[in-house]
Amino acid sequence: VQFEGRYGDHVFDTRELRFEIGEGDNYDLPHGLEKAIQKMEKSEESVFYLKPNYGFGSAGKEKFQIPPGAELQYEVKLKSFEKAKESWEMNTDEKLEQSCIVKERGTQYFKEGKYKQAALQYKKIVSWLMHESGLSDEDDAKAKSLRLAAHLNLAMCHLKLKEFSQALENCDKALELDSNNEKGLFRRGEAHLAVNDFELARGDFQKVIQLYPSNKAAKVQLVTCQKKIREQHEKDKKMYANMFQRLADKDFKSSSTLQTSHPEDAEMKAEQNGVEDKFEVDTEA
Repeated sequence: VQFEGRYGDHVFDTRELRFEIGEGDNYDLPHGLEKAIQKMEKSEESVFYLKPNYGFGSAGKEKFQIPPGAELQYEVKLKSFEKAKESWEMNTDEKLEQSCIVKERGTQYFKEGKYKQAALQYKKIVSWLMHESGLSDEDDAKAKSLRLAAHLNLAMCHLKLKEFSQALENCDKALELDSNNEKGLFRRGEAHLAVNDFELARGDFQKVIQLYPSNKAAKVQLVTCQKKIREQHEKDKKMYANMFQRLADKDFKSSSTLQTSHPEDAEMKAEQNGVEDKFEVDTEA
């Protein structure tokens, strides 16, 4: 692509660039621009106006002196592009080869703290290999190993991004492939702990310790879980005690109001009850 970025009257970025969709952040491109480029045809020229959510958002971009909440304008020419192969267009060998490549790329992004970019790479592995069948024993073992690594790494990325439901989902997928996987159990425990599911977290950390007694991190997290559970029990006890006390006070107040406000009605009701009770007893006799 060849493009020019403007903020107001200020041109802040003019370049010709070759990049892969999904990795624009590495080249200081806003994600809205990437989405727009995907809609373009070869040799097309367009002008895009990006709202803050599709630009550099509330953080702005210090490198380009773009303040938070800025609206941007990009003039873009898509000079050429190469469409990546779809999963169904690749044979098994290609899928396994490409999976190894993107796994390494994802790991590099993760080390650099680029968790969203890393997750994009790991998701490719899942999409390529999740429906593969009829493989040789060797290829099947390799595919399973790559899928397991992808789900474990995705779980870690989502934990870093505080996307805990997605972290749990990927831990479950990993544990479907290896039910006693140390990282899968530990990371699922971390995700449960993050959303205050202390009992479930404790179960995962206990299983880690049972299977891998030398895992010190799991022992620390287990202590944390037990502390949180005790705190929750104490909180619940206080809450229920206060609730029952309020109910008792309300009943007492209602009873006092009845006695003081309607004494005659109360006496009449008592007399009526006496007559009715006597009638019933006499009839039965």
